Amino acid sequence: MNLFKRKLGLLENLFHIIHDLGGMIDVNVARVEGEVSASILQKALNALQKRHPLLQVHIVKLEDGAYFQSEGTIKIPLSVIDKQDENQWLQVAEDELHQKFPTDTSPLCRMILLRSSTSGGINEIILTFHHAIADGTSCMNFINDLLLYYEKIAVGEDISEIATMELLPPLEEMLNKNLIVQNNFEEAGQKPAQETPKPQLIIENEAPASQRRTHLVTRIISKETTLRLKERCKQQKTTIHGALCAAMLLGTAKIAFNNQISLSLSCGSNVSLRKSCQPEVTSGSIGCFISIVEEIHSLEENTTFWDLARECKSKITNSISLGTPIANICSERLQYVNEDMITQLSNHNMGRKNTVEISNRGQFNLADKYGELKLKELYFATGQHWVGGSFWLGAVTFHEQLFCTFSHVVPLVSSKKAQLLADSFIDNIFQALKSESLD
Repeated sequence: MNLFKRKLGLLENLFHIIHDLGGMIDVNVARVEGEVSASILQKALNALQKRHPLLQVHIVKLEDGAYFQSEGTIKIPLSVIDKQDENQWLQVAEDELHQKFPTDTSPLCRMILLRSSTSGGINEIILTFHHAIADGTSCMNFINDLLLYYEKIAVGEDISEIATMELLPPLEEMLNKNLIVQNNFEEAGQKPAQETPKPQLIIENEAPASQRRTHLVTRIISKETTLRLKERCKQQKTTIHGALCAAMLLGTAKIAFNNQISLSLSCGSNVSLRKSCQPEVTSGSIGCFISIVEEIHSLEENTTFWDLARECKSKITNSISLGTPIANICSERLQYVNEDMITQLSNHNMGRKNTVEISNRGQFNLADKYGELKLKELYFATGQHWVGGSFWLGAVTFHEQLFCTFSHVVPLVSSKKAQLLADSFIDNIFQALKSESLD
């Protein structure tokens, strides 16, 4: 492998700073049925590391900033844990969200195999990434490639001749800045601040960042319901993402704010910028190519699910057309971000930026089986305890099932309330599908 060094880009550096404080670590869980060999899994992991430059680096701090450096980086570690109970994976995943990467020559990715105690049972492959090197698409393709390599190695295929992909420059250097509508930002800057209402946040109890912890709640929406939701979204001229936003907002209004009349709630949505780059960044590249759009919605007594879903879609589409996600990445403010600023942000409103936030990875057509292994379930989350939304959803559609991972920060939001919020989200979707009118 060739040696290289590159300075972190603006977004990469932001995630690096948040990571060093203890937040925004990205965890992915693949639940796999079958007998998993740790030795074959390690070989597949080594092959993936050889293929992707950002899996070959650690971070070094120099006088002029932080750099990715490949020289001296060790192999991605694989830990094997024999499962004691079937739900142990959820606790392990939560622990991983709070475990920083060492400040040595360790790579910015690690893996745990949580091995089933029964032959042919369910194992969990838990992948943890430093958010500076991976976005949602990166993680999903990593899982797919890992299992493909595993299948090939298991049947004796030689995969030693793997070419290393090109190391890409920082995101802000690749973005097509011509997509930013300049007049929009000039006009927005002239508007009085009071025109934008402050969103209401969920903060049951306060605590310093060091005493806050991200907890997870999971739900699965069946194939039948997911297919009905897709069809209904088409009829209602909205998207699955718009429906997810509406379900999160209405669920929060009901459970956290007791259906108060006239609520201002904010919804943050992750947006992929791969197609906004020149040249376009392919799905096979590992890196962080995302931004976020944040929209405020006024919920009234007569607000309906599908009206809100259409509004969510419309506002996000408008922001993207104006180039807002690109402008956020290229903002001068990112050039001056430091640890003190993130600490202040974490102290303000307990680090809560939005009422709800959604990372929707969309639909991935991964294989049903990889040789003797069968991929059953997928979940993911990022640590929200330093900064993040009051209630966060990670969604991915796999084999026409919608897998949902909800994150909340204790003690800001209690585990009891988080369960109620997740249940209300699911109930909102079911109730929307029952409604026959095209409101």
